Amino acid sequence: MPTIIGIIFFCCAFYCFLYEEDGLLGLLIISGVFEAASAINIAERGIQPYYVVAAFIIARGLINRFSGTRSIPVVSQGKWLLAFGAISLVSAFVFPYIFAGTPIYDPKIGIDDGLFNRPPLSFSLNNVVQASYLLLHIVTAFSILAIKFSGKKTRLAFLWAFYIEAAFLVAESFCQLVGITFPLFLVLNNPGYSLWQLSGEINGTRNPGTFAEPSLAGVFLVVYCIGFLAEYLAGKGKAFRVIASLIASGLVASSSSLLTICLVPGALLLRYSPFRFPYYVKVRQAKRIAWIATLLIIPVVLSLAVFSGYRELLTTLTISKGDSGSFINRTASDLYSLQLLIQTHGMGVGLGSNRSSSLLSTLVSNVGIAGTLAFLMFYCKLFVHLPERYAWFGWAGFAMLLNMCLGIADVTIPLFWIPILLAIQFSAEQISDSQKTM
Repeated sequence: MPTIIGIIFFCCAFYCFLYEEDGLLGLLIISGVFEAASAINIAERGIQPYYVVAAFIIARGLINRFSGTRSIPVVSQGKWLLAFGAISLVSAFVFPYIFAGTPIYDPKIGIDDGLFNRPPLSFSLNNVVQASYLLLHIVTAFSILAIKFSGKKTRLAFLWAFYIEAAFLVAESFCQLVGITFPLFLVLNNPGYSLWQLSGEINGTRNPGTFAEPSLAGVFLVVYCIGFLAEYLAGKGKAFRVIASLIASGLVASSSSLLTICLVPGALLLRYSPFRFPYYVKVRQAKRIAWIATLLIIPVVLSLAVFSGYRELLTTLTISKGDSGSFINRTASDLYSLQLLIQTHGMGVGLGSNRSSSLLSTLVSNVGIAGTLAFLMFYCKLFVHLPERYAWFGWAGFAMLLNMCLGIADVTIPLFWIPILLAIQFSAEQISDSQKTM
């Protein structure tokens, strides 16, 4: 059964398919914001708007390929992507039979309940679903290069995606503080998710925005925080965007995203350091860093000093996190993933079979050493070899990967693949430019 959000995105995608195909990638970016929304409900599962738009991209790409209307560049690191996809698909349909009966953390049960309840491995619907999602992502990656591309429209959509999420976060926080019930059902209506409840909000924070939970919203915002910061330090971005993204992340208050935001800027400061030894100093760069530090540090110090509730929340999510039962359960699931890797002789139990608390441990336990290495080679090479003008996006991509390795386990979620699709398109721009100059 289609939903209102589904009808809106279907109509927009259909229009772009017919008349404005260079707007399809931008629409896909916008659709990724509504991660917890359902476009089509099928029994107890919901199809996200992202997949509706992706289907139109694939259809448009196929038409353009077979009609031969335009030259189509090669997907950057496409061989590694295909290798990862092949290993993952084979693992999903074969390994649950080879290693049947092995105790696993069932994705349907969850990590906390799975600590003492590990059902035996068997082929399930989740293997089919995860394999289908991954296949669609890979086909979309090869299709976006077959459609017209507008850098201006894509950049605008990328910014609008951030502003939409930030607006929802501010609205949710405001409603909580003044005692008004925010209508989460407008954007959190996917029956296939365990959706966030208003009771989970604390002191105007821990808001999920349009996502199913704060940790997912945190990953989304990390891409913008680090991307905006890298762009600003390179002298091409605006300080306002950096501050806005940091405030939004503060409202989400996800421990893994906050840790990522604390770790990555140190590397950025080394890359864009104003000091050139033995004695040269780039004054403009030093002023830029001092300005962003002032705008960031003073509000943080004031908020921690004045608002005791927020201070206690951050303490719970950071310093005291290691003493919590959730942290112990998550660590146990990660360690058990390594045991599964040994038990399966490095092959894994199959995509969609086992769940742990982080991306890397989930990958090695599901697709084994070969699949994990293929993915890391694809991902790292893709973002390392971005054109110089998109260097800021490379930093955003690695920050997202770090955040996923700290606290998000699903390799098929749309918010993880949208930056990958953008990186593929940005790399294709460089290839096209080099071909024109030859």
